[in-house]
Amino acid sequence: MKKLFLYLGIAPLLFLGSCGTATETSSEEEMVEIEDVQESEATEGGEAEELYGAGQEITEDMRVYFVNLQEGDVVTSPFVVEMGVEGMEVEPAGNLNKSMGHHHILINRGFYETGTVVPMDETNLHYGDGSTQTTLELEPGEYTLTLQFADGLHQSYGEPMSASIKVSVQ
Repeated sequence: MKKLFLYLGIAPLLFLGSCGTATETSSEEEMVEIEDVQESEATEGGEAEELYGAGQEITEDMRVYFVNLQEGDVVTSPFVVEMGVEGMEVEPAGNLNKSMGHHHILINRGFYETGTVVPMDETNLHYGDGSTQTTLELEPGEYTLTLQFADGLHQSYGEPMSASIKVSVQ
């Protein structure tokens, strides 16, 4: 029954493609991976976090950051976002390796707690292909952009591996 609800929740996203508010890289494979993590967490009673990379200790030398954007920047849509990471390496989603993961950009929301699977929708953009640069197309307005690093199964590394800035889109 849970699987049916997951399919019903994910199915509309398969048809969204580019929703007109942001350009992102996402695939049906990533959606299946997210479903697999959610199913694993449900069946293993919370043990899943310990089995995956999100259980890794984050040290002071690890961080994510926006390479080309700063707090308060005014940008014209579409605009390029360069994503950086220190102390970890970027790899495509699907593998669970220590000190590795991939980027997500969260629009108008803060970080996800450690171990939480980052949802895939129009405000939670996944770069599970290992991208470190993307082009966003947003309507004019004020936005909070949060860069969130997550393991190979899209489980957040938490607040220490996130960075938020406010930008104005003209």
